[in-house]
Amino acid sequence: MDSCSMSEQKLSKDSPSSKLLYAKDIPKYKKWVERYYRDIQAMPTISEQDMNAMLNEESRAHQNEFNTSAALFELYQYTQKYNADLMQALEEDEFARYHKLAYRLNQVKSAMDSEA
Repeated sequence: MDSCSMSEQKLSKDSPSSKLLYAKDIPKYKKWVERYYRDIQAMPTISEQDMNAMLNEESRAHQNEFNTSAALFELYQYTQKYNADLMQALEEDEFARYHKLAYRLNQVKSAMDSEA
């Protein structure tokens, strides 16, 4: 998990033994994670139509394996926990601003809050 964090992890004698045990490997894994995201960023952009077609195909392929209610609840919990960070990121991103994603996320969150 620490390999995916952007901040440096400070270890002490009170740190969990699992962190201490793998501390020397974290820089190697951080490089892997950084390269992974750099490679994704370097990939050519696909059209929204192509993305929707791919997602629909995946959805059909796995329609009997997916618990939509459980997934929505997990997303809801995530948005509850990280709402401020998500809203800030959506307000700062040009694509998200153009598509009013912060507003849309807020609408979904309000609907879910009233249902809960």
